Amino acid sequence: MTSLLDSLLAPIDAETFFRDTFGKKHLHVKGTPERTAAIMTLGGLNSLMSMTSVWSPQTLKLFVDRNPVPVPEYCAKALALGGEALRPDPDKVQDWIGKGASVILNDIDALAPGVRQLANELQEATGGRSQANLYFSMSQHQAFGPHCDVHEVFAVHCNGEKVWNIYESREDTPINHPSFNFGDAERERRAGKVAEQVLMQPGDLLYIPRGLYHDALASENGALHIAFGVTLPKPLDLLAIIWEAAVQDPELRADLPHKADGKTLEKLLKKMGKKVEAILSSKAALTSAAQAVESWPYEFKSYDLESRVKIPCAPAPQAASEGENYRVSKKVRVVQQNGRPILTDGKQHVEVPGDIASQVSFIMSRDTVSAAALKTQFPEMTEAAVAELIQNMKAMRAIG
Repeated sequence: MTSLLDSLLAPIDAETFFRDTFGKKHLHVKGTPERTAAIMTLGGLNSLMSMTSVWSPQTLKLFVDRNPVPVPEYCAKALALGGEALRPDPDKVQDWIGKGASVILNDIDALAPGVRQLANELQEATGGRSQANLYFSMSQHQAFGPHCDVHEVFAVHCNGEKVWNIYESREDTPINHPSFNFGDAERERRAGKVAEQVLMQPGDLLYIPRGLYHDALASENGALHIAFGVTLPKPLDLLAIIWEAAVQDPELRADLPHKADGKTLEKLLKKMGKKVEAILSSKAALTSAAQAVESWPYEFKSYDLESRVKIPCAPAPQAASEGENYRVSKKVRVVQQNGRPILTDGKQHVEVPGDIASQVSFIMSRDTVSAAALKTQFPEMTEAAVAELIQNMKAMRAIG
């Protein structure tokens, strides 16, 4: 069956795209409205925004001619669990749209089936993490001027028309860091001249590689597109491997010499360099790096309640038999935050109680685990404690 990504890239096949275009140059693929109908429509956006309890000033933002609309101007207090919450008010938002405001919905990957499907397909194809933001604009009103993104951009156009400017300049591997946070005037200067203009219509796809300057302007009211930003793992993201190993080294945990002079610090840095080299040359570092790359993408999950309804009564959970093997998830890992072990899949984080930290680390270091293996490694654990730990790790999707 043809995937959403395949249909958006057609007539180009995915293999050709990733070989010749991805990470190298922008690409505009003309399509038809049917290609994006399953992802988002104007009616779908209406329904999405009408779920008012979902939105906050952080996830729904308004811009008019490159200026953000102040939160009090479009939000109001609303009743919520535990009291009140500040939420975008539909009447105020629509009034601002009438004045030319652009609406930006952030992090909508999991909020619509078609968006979730394409986000998962992009992650599968690239090995990156997807973040989908929706942009709804009125004619001749612009939310942002020339800028570049720190991720790969797949812009899917769903309604109306919008003209995109692709500029001649491209930043070299930018990241989210203050050294790449330029002001509007500096971004315009760095962008250079317009190299190409692209008219986006429903069904079109525009790919823009990381760092390439661009902006867009709606040529019709109700121009709607979703930008899927795909962030790939970088060597910088593997620096945590050094930290995790370094905190186990007493010398690296020790205080610096009192009022250390330049020569002392020079010797210390050389010694640290040798330790870091040893850490990165180890088999454990390679294993951790492979796990980090494999677990980098998010998992945007869906419910399947129909299948649950068909089951008359789910059996009560039972303690695992000693010989039963469980596969250890490569998308979940143990990291240190403020000196405390945290079990994380990259999006959700659970602190590991100190009394089972060693057991959890043991489990996550393996490909498979069983109750018998736990009992052998930790003979002090009772059968009930082993069963409870396995049950909890299954509930956290760390094993299955």
